[in-house]
Formats: sequence, C-alpha cells, structure tokens
Amino acid sequence: MKLLLLISFFDSFLFPRSILHESQFNPAHLQEKKFEVVLTSEVLFELAELRVFDLYSQIDRYSLKFTSFGCESYRENFVSFGFGFPVGNNFALGVNLTGLNVWIDGFSNEFTYGLKTGGQFENELFLIGAWVNNINVPRFSALDYLPWNYSVHFLHKVSASLDFRLAVRGLERELPFYNFGLMFSPRGVLRLSLSVNSRPILLEYGLQLNLGKMFLRYSGNRHPQLGLTHNIGMGFGQ
Repeated sequence: MKLLLLISFFDSFLFPRSILHESQFNPAHLQEKKFEVVLTSEVLFELAELRVFDLYSQIDRYSLKFTSFGCESYRENFVSFGFGFPVGNNFALGVNLTGLNVWIDGFSNEFTYGLKTGGQFENELFLIGAWVNNINVPRFSALDYLPWNYSVHFLHKVSASLDFRLAVRGLERELPFYNFGLMFSPRGVLRLSLSVNSRPILLEYGLQLNLGKMFLRYSGNRHPQLGLTHNIGMGFGQ
C-alpha cells in the first residue's frame, strides 16, 4: 500500500506500455474497421499489489475497454469508449470518453471522467499521429486531478518487415521526453519490438505470436530503481 501511495492516480495509464500497445492509445486508429478482443494481465515491478487486468475490444470503428488496477485496499477502475473515422484521403480522427473510479478501502470511492482526442495521417511509407489525453483535466477533489498529457508519434515503414518509430511525449507543461523503437516481423507469425524511453530511462521489449486468428503477446520493461514489469496478453482478431 505504501508503494501505491507513491503513484499518483492513474499514472500507470498515461502512456503506452510499449510499441505493441501504441495504436490503442490513439483513437484515430479506430478508423480501420476490424474485430478484435484482447485480454491482458500485467504486474508492475513484480509486485502482486500492483496488478492490472485489462479487457479491450474493437468492433467495426468502435472500441470498449475495461481496466482494473490495485489490490484489496486500493483500486483504480476505468471503462473507456472510443470511435474513429476517416477524414478525406489518408487522414483520420478519433475521440475517446473514459469513466474513472478510485476506491480506497474505508476512506473514499470517487468518480470522474476524461476526454481524449487524436488524429493521424498514413501513406505507404509513413504514419504521423498525435493525441491529447485528459483534455478536461478530470478531478476527484480540489487537490486530486489527472494531468493532461500528449504524444506525437512518427512511424517510418523501412520495409515490409521493419518499422522505425519515434514518439515525443509530454505531461502538462513539463519538458517532453522521447521513445525510440523498432518493430521487426521476420515471419508473418512473429513480431518483435524493442524501444528505449528517455524519462524514466527504460528498455522496453515485446513479442507477438500470431496463430491464425489468435495471438499471444508479451511485453515488459526494466525500471532502474523499481525493477521489472511484465505484461501478458492473448487475443482474437480478424
């Protein structure tokens, strides 16, 4: 519980876990119609008290996501609904509405909501996307709030099997930080990712194994002070 108190409300969900989760953060990606369901479990810093359960789905151009984080004494929950749509050639926009809940045993049970919007441009060689989260600066009280944050994401399709990615991210009026990464698909059934985050300095890694319409996914990172985080997911898509 003491470590939980060092983490501000929903800090763990302000930015993507890894390259493998990057697309879910920009609601503009929903302009691509598909059906997908992904179930994920994550343990932050190998501590059972910092466990995350996540269910994400996309149907057509709509997404629905349920997430729960914490332990028997403290829990953060949210449900998120998103929609994306094309705007002319190669452009897309998206919006996301999230209901947020923080529950502390014997102390409080607070609710609020957050708004996110995003856009992207994509052609055969490049993708440029951007999103702004918590536009309305959600508040649980006069003192406790979620800061607005943003990301600008660049992707260069070097070849059919290799992507280079750069994300510039920021929180309110703080100086931005960076994430550099590569996505490599040596075979159609396997996808590998490796990236470096500049604040905090993290080495992030992941792999996805595609088995027909099913897929298995693992990603993780190592915090220099707090240790390893593991994220395991399985999904179905078409």
